[in-house]
Amino acid sequence: MLFQKRLDRARNLQRRQRGLPELGEENKSVSPDEEELVEIERPSPADEMEKGDMFALMLSGFLTIFLPAALILTALALLVCWMFGLL
Repeated sequence: MLFQKRLDRARNLQRRQRGLPELGEENKSVSPDEEELVEIERPSPADEMEKGDMFALMLSGFLTIFLPAALILTALALLVCWMFGLL
């Protein structure tokens, strides 16, 4: 592969950050699926969130999901009304 050395370095860095031993030349046969089997302790999302994060998440969800859907449904309703001469 063209970037095999870079991929190996990145994989070894991730393994070091997880606290796993680095892959040596003799251990290259370990598949990525076996790496995922190692249980990693991660803090819950509530522990990582700050005070205003929940409001920001809800606001961004509203702006990216609900608002465009409401605008599309309103446009469709206006189009149907215009087609049937109800406006």
